[in-house]
Amino acid sequence: MKTLVCALIICLSSALVLGRQSKNDNAAAGKVPAGSKIYIAKMEGGLDGFLAAEIMKQKLPITVVTEDKDADFVLVGSSVKADDKWYHTVFGGKDKNEGNVQILNVKDKTMVWAGEAGDRSLWWGSLHRGGQRKVADRIVSRMKKDLFEKKG
Repeated sequence: MKTLVCALIICLSSALVLGRQSKNDNAAAGKVPAGSKIYIAKMEGGLDGFLAAEIMKQKLPITVVTEDKDADFVLVGSSVKADDKWYHTVFGGKDKNEGNVQILNVKDKTMVWAGEAGDRSLWWGSLHRGGQRKVADRIVSRMKKDLFEKKG
């Protein structure tokens, strides 16, 4: 009976230590906890609407709120539309649309994650459809991979 109680205490202690360690690892990795509330700030170029739609479409485990006072995190950023010169199209040189975003923790005013993307397709060049929707899709896909998918 005494060994059973000792074994139980050791198991519970180990579980507590490992649970705290994995929680600290998540915090150190800058993860956004599932179920967090995020506010998407208005962005230059209108990228905010496309990001909100992509977050819902890709089913990220966060809740988008409409007021910043209700949020745990704020998503800020901007998008830029590049010049549309003929030589960029012919030589497949650069993105027509680019966007960058940052996720900020409201409590301690720190940046948790940042990402950027463009709309150029390496395979199809200017023949493939791009635009703000493609930029938002790439940003949210990277966000999902970095923040919410378990790593090996």
